[in-house]
Amino acid sequence: MGIRQKIVFVLITILLLSLGLSSWQSIREQEALIIEETRLKGQDLAKFTSQSVVYAVVAYDYHSIQLLLNELTSSRDINYAKVINSKGSIMAKAGRLSTEGDVWTYFEQEIIFDDTHVGTLSIQLDNSRIVEKLVLQQNELIQREILLILLIALVEYIALSFFIIRPIVCTSNSIKKSIKNNDPFNLELAYKANDELGYLFAHFNTLQQRLSATTDKLRSKVAFANKEMQAQNERLQLQSDELKSFNEKLRKLSVTDPLTELFNRRHFDILLKKEISFAHRNKESVSLVLFDIDHFKSINDKYGHSVGDAVLCAIAKNTDVNTRDSDICCRVGGEEFAIICRNTDMHQVRVLAEHIREKLEQQPVCRNQHEIHVTASFGVMTFSSIHVQELSSDNIYHCADIAMYHSKNHGRNRVTHYADINTDIPRPYVHNS
Repeated sequence: MGIRQKIVFVLITILLLSLGLSSWQSIREQEALIIEETRLKGQDLAKFTSQSVVYAVVAYDYHSIQLLLNELTSSRDINYAKVINSKGSIMAKAGRLSTEGDVWTYFEQEIIFDDTHVGTLSIQLDNSRIVEKLVLQQNELIQREILLILLIALVEYIALSFFIIRPIVCTSNSIKKSIKNNDPFNLELAYKANDELGYLFAHFNTLQQRLSATTDKLRSKVAFANKEMQAQNERLQLQSDELKSFNEKLRKLSVTDPLTELFNRRHFDILLKKEISFAHRNKESVSLVLFDIDHFKSINDKYGHSVGDAVLCAIAKNTDVNTRDSDICCRVGGEEFAIICRNTDMHQVRVLAEHIREKLEQQPVCRNQHEIHVTASFGVMTFSSIHVQELSSDNIYHCADIAMYHSKNHGRNRVTHYADINTDIPRPYVHNS
């Protein structure tokens, strides 16, 4: 239901209620007036008739009374008439007394002669014509009211459509067009008139124009701010990338030996503890290989420290190439290196250490037209968490170090496992499997 239909419905309802109440009140007043007029008419008729028959009653002229009553009831408006003398005897009556319906009015009038009561006249009036007239008037009134209501509703409908609905429809179409064009900031209401709605829409258009101008300025500022923000974000991103790269370099420097690019001693200690803990949790074995370059001081003394550094780098590269991907190579001292071998038993670590020793011996280091033959002494320690309940990284490192110095003390360029050392040193961490 549109706004016009709603307003017309409200108007018709109000008119029906107001006119209905007014009509009902008018009908009731008219009905009361007609009843009062009928009562007065009946009283006058009864009084006049009683005066007409007074002499016939005194003379006991039954015939004249009867003729008068017959003449009286022949009228459509009088249904029944009766005369009773003072003794209560019926002298004459005419018509038929009716007790059905509510269109009858009954009157009694005393017959007085010389201030003496000589009888009573009874008359029953027929009000059907009055009722018909009243009903007809009511119907005519209702018809006039219906016609008036329809006329008022039509006029109101036309007035509403022209003065209120038309501006609203124009406004709705303007808004719909703006939404369809996806440009709500260029909305302009098309309705123009010298009334309250016209003033309202004109003020709205003025406000809309100012808002549009402000929006354009704001868009320009936002675009500029977005451009600045984008440039700032790019600068921040570049700085962030540089910071990440710098942090990565710092992290790498903190865990890496700058000369050989192997893990340094500090990171080696951390990794060894982690691998021991991992072996405990997973019931696996782990081995540690330590080796020290033989007579490295004489290389420095003979060829200089730059050649010594080149030898260290060549050994680091050789070691990294000849170990497995799961092995961890570290430089733990000046010419001392370490290899952490995950899930490696005593036999496997012997083979690995021997392979690395042979490669170092077979591949001399060439530097400044010098061919430098290098050997190393190896110490190996293997443990298994199945046989060991308590173990520390210091214990493992100490055992491997003992085995390495055992190699140095027994001819160098060899591999010694801590389990093979025949010594009185307690060996609670040796894996003898």
